[in-house]
Amino acid sequence: MKLLLLAFVLTSTLGAKTITDDYGRVVEVPQIITKIYAASPPLTMSVLAFNPDLIVALNSPFTQEQKPFVGSAFDKPVAGGFFGQGKTANFEVLAATKPDVILLWGKMNGVENVLEKLEKIGIPVLLVRNDTIYDLIPQFELLRNLTGDDSRANELISYTRQTLTLIDSLQTKLAQQKSVRYYFAEGLDGLSSECNGSFHLEPFTYSGGLNALECEMTSNYGMEKMSMERVLLSNPDVIIAMESTFVNGVSKDLRWKNLKAVSENKIFLVPSMPFNYISRPPSFMRLMGIRWLIHTFYPQLLEGSLEEERFQKIFFKVNKGE
Repeated sequence: MKLLLLAFVLTSTLGAKTITDDYGRVVEVPQIITKIYAASPPLTMSVLAFNPDLIVALNSPFTQEQKPFVGSAFDKPVAGGFFGQGKTANFEVLAATKPDVILLWGKMNGVENVLEKLEKIGIPVLLVRNDTIYDLIPQFELLRNLTGDDSRANELISYTRQTLTLIDSLQTKLAQQKSVRYYFAEGLDGLSSECNGSFHLEPFTYSGGLNALECEMTSNYGMEKMSMERVLLSNPDVIIAMESTFVNGVSKDLRWKNLKAVSENKIFLVPSMPFNYISRPPSFMRLMGIRWLIHTFYPQLLEGSLEEERFQKIFFKVNKGE
């Protein structure tokens, strides 16, 4: 491994330019950038949308179902990443794939230590904000500055801005509605969830929903374990679930039968094709997720098509009928 890292450090680039990252750091990067490694799934997703060919290594493998949507990225090696629960990147894979630049979430726990490790192997690292859906536009602008691809950046920024404008325009009407109390069921048993303040709940924030749980975060990773008693006491109006296994079995589980949401059959599975609309990872798919949640909570406010076809054509260059 040491020889691989030394070879990487000694590799020179032709020309250089400087980029100021989201945290004000001025970083020298190669003039021509064709290989990017994003150290967490949300940032990898943004690079994927911009141009799959730029991805030099993955955080985790894509599934066969996702293959039509990810282009050349499907066959890239897995380097892991830094995204909670002690996960770390494979430095040998990074040395072998020689990314021109690394994108690192600037708010993650232990970012200083990770930054120090990455800088030791000679890879330029840019700290990127991914704290809110409004950070998508700066991410696409950064990729424009790195690659010089104005056309692709403009296409993604235009759609993102249109969707955010629509979401903003609905906030006054949403505030006038009776809040829908939801339980966000994660995990196969539905007994993991998110507490207020979790960035995994951001789509709900813009959808007029009210978290039925009262709890405190213990980590940025989320998926806080809940007792059945706590869920019963919350008695939500609706359940928004991440796993089809849970949705298919909850109505048959006697522990859940007295919940209002279950008795009224208001249990909704988050769409996840090709990637989850809400979170895990919290990506540009949230543009669809917020629309879906508003339509689910208050169908009269957002009627008609959720624009899946247009969205997939723009972000994945795939026609839904193909």
